[in-house]
Parts: sequence; C-alpha cells; structure tokens
Amino acid sequence: MAILLPITVFLYGLSAILLWRQLSRAAISSWVSTTVPLLAIVSHGVLLWQYLVDDHFDHLNITTSLSTVALFLALLAFIRGRQVGGLLLSPIIYVFAAVSVILMSISPANWGAQVGESQGLVIHIVLSLIAYAVLMLATLYALQLLYLNYLLKHHRSHVVINYLPPLMTVERYFFRLLSAGTLLLLVSILSGFVFLEDMFAQGQGHKTVLSLAAFVVYTVVLFFHAVKRARGKALVIASVVASTLLSLAYFGSRFVKDILLSM
Repeated sequence: MAILLPITVFLYGLSAILLWRQLSRAAISSWVSTTVPLLAIVSHGVLLWQYLVDDHFDHLNITTSLSTVALFLALLAFIRGRQVGGLLLSPIIYVFAAVSVILMSISPANWGAQVGESQGLVIHIVLSLIAYAVLMLATLYALQLLYLNYLLKHHRSHVVINYLPPLMTVERYFFRLLSAGTLLLLVSILSGFVFLEDMFAQGQGHKTVLSLAAFVVYTVVLFFHAVKRARGKALVIASVVASTLLSLAYFGSRFVKDILLSM
C-alpha cells in the first residue's frame, strides 16, 4: 500500500492535468488521456480492496465510504469520457479521488462502525454508495448548469462556445443521471427496510429520515420535469438541496461518530 498510494495519487493528478490541458485546446494523445485515468482507477480499486482486506471487511468509516464513492465517480467520469462536458467535470472528480485515497490511507483500518457478517447489510451499503455516487455526479452537472446559466445571463456566451458543452445537452444528461440515481436510491432504501431490523432505530433514524426527505425532493423534481415539462434554475437548485440532505444522511452521522465522538 505504501508504494501504491503515491502511484495512485500521481496518476489521478496527471489525469486531471491532461484533461485541463485539453480544455485549453492543447494537443494530447487520446491514447495517453485514456490510459492514464484507467490506470488511476485500477490502482485506486486495488488500494481500496487491500485496505478492506487488511481489516477483513469488518469496519465501515467515513474515509472508506468517501473513497468508494470517489472510485464510482471516477469510473463514471471515465466511461463518459469527453461527452457532455466531461472535460470540465472529470478533473475535479480525479482530484477528489486522489484526496480520498490519501485520507483513507492515513486512517486506521479498524476504525469506524463494525459491519459484521451480514450479507444483507453489505448489499444495502453497496447500493447506497452507488446511488450516492450517481446522484453526486448529477449534482456536479447541476452546478455546471448553474454556471452555464450565469455565463449566458452575463453575456459571456463566448466562454460557453469555446470551452463548455451546450446548455441543453448538459441539462438532458443531468436529468438522465438524476432519474437513474433516484431509482437506485429507492432500491437502496427498500433494501435497508428488507435487510435491517429497524431503519428507525437509534443511530439510524436520522439517516433514514434524511434519505427519505432527499428521495422525496428528487422525485418531485423529476415529476415536474417529466409531467409538467418544467425545467430551469428552480429544479436544479432543488436537486442540489436534495443532494445536501443525502450527504448529511450518509456522511454527517459518520463524521460525528468517527471523528467528533472519538476525539
């Protein structure tokens, strides 16, 4: 792990630099810009796996959760490649992934909540993290939409033309991600009610309530978009609010338990 960590951070950093250079229209070999991020993701996956193996998959803490989400985000960004504004979002995701592996590596493996041997709990956790990753990617597109609207409102459309994708293209992919992520969130919530004894038990209640609240807001946004044909800034901001609620549900409690209460 001591060797793999600097390699992973270096590859993610190099991936971000290569994509930022492409934003400035620098000539970068497509083979290089594809291979380097792929190697970074593979290295990240091996590092995360080794970290979990060393602990025998017994604990879940905020750093492993963040690193898992970052890995899913990096993989999604890599799959999308250069499409729909990927050149703008991918560098941010790769930097976040690099930071996440550093935080994970400096944290003790046996730190955090004990997972135990429940396969149902593991399924619920994996589904939750995948849903969160997809919805966070949708949130990044939402922020990009707000930025594009800001540029257009202030008559700086030349910036949009030269560097960023069309507004409608970003908006269309944002709602696709939001739909997929909301469906995954629903499945993860249902899996919690199926596999866990009490989703409203002490230590779980606030997470369940916030997750359900986020799901309701996401659903309302999708309803107004699909049925009422609504679109625009209000729906985008609402989705960001829902993502904030979901982040508090997933990581707020972990931060309090793993960090504040352990100090």
